[in-house]
Amino acid sequence: MAEKVTIGNAELWHGDCREVLPLLQGVDALVSDPPYGIAYQHSGGGKGVGARRNAMMPIANDDAPFDPLHLLGFASVLIFGADHYRARLPDGGTFVAWDKSLGIGPADSFADAEFAWTNCKVKRNVVRYLWKGVACEKAGEENGKRYHPTQKPVGLMQRCIELLPDATVICDPYMGSGSTGVAKLRMGRRNVGIELDRRHYDVACERIERK
Repeated sequence: MAEKVTIGNAELWHGDCREVLPLLQGVDALVSDPPYGIAYQHSGGGKGVGARRNAMMPIANDDAPFDPLHLLGFASVLIFGADHYRARLPDGGTFVAWDKSLGIGPADSFADAEFAWTNCKVKRNVVRYLWKGVACEKAGEENGKRYHPTQKPVGLMQRCIELLPDATVICDPYMGSGSTGVAKLRMGRRNVGIELDRRHYDVACERIERK
């Protein structure tokens, strides 16, 4: 059974998003970084298949091919990792590249860019936010502290939300440690977050409360 807490302008659910999404009302946009079936494991040495970032704990439901169908019924959608499940997305839409190296990040085993997909027409399809190596943009990012193995920086998520100017109530059904929720609240948007993993859910609640 899913449980919900309200923190200010945030509605945070602990449970399976497939059960919670049909219960939501008034949500007009979805922004998320879902698990997309690469069974992420990375030792830091760059030898793991499908490596994303330094492993902290397994990611729930990241061990099977991802089907985004349950995320597509919103007026505005932006979801990361879309190049891994492009064949299961509808025709059209726009790919958005996150350039996280800016040409000055280290030449290491991690990707210089990640890709999101949106069903909206956007004027800009490259978001530049340095998040690679010691030169990361750490202002407002708790000095780069990591809570989740695939954590996105808050500043990046703010720039992604700016691509959806008409979105007012935004859901992240795979909120992880809550970076997208923090970004939404700092921008004055209403936040709905859902997370299955209890440990990540508790961290997200703490971060959103002190946003």
